[in-house]
Amino acid sequence: MSTSTLGHSLTITIPFPSSRLANIAERALNVDKELKSDQVKRSITTDDDKLIVAFDCASVKMLRVSVNSLFDMIIMITKTMDTFDGLE
Repeated sequence: MSTSTLGHSLTITIPFPSSRLANIAERALNVDKELKSDQVKRSITTDDDKLIVAFDCASVKMLRVSVNSLFDMIIMITKTMDTFDGLE
């Protein structure tokens, strides 16, 4: 994010083996909305084989909690992909 309206921002870019898998991760993550939407704004997009997640948070604590939650979900998504996705 170029402009932080809540005070603390972070953009994370996560590479995937293919654009298809990055899009699957984006769709899976977009289902879950932030619980404290007044304190955390999250944007999830893809650019080819990269998943891009941008956070804008009211406090450093909310940013940490949101990023930790994202990584927990990414771990679950990638393990599921490894288990159920065949070779392309």
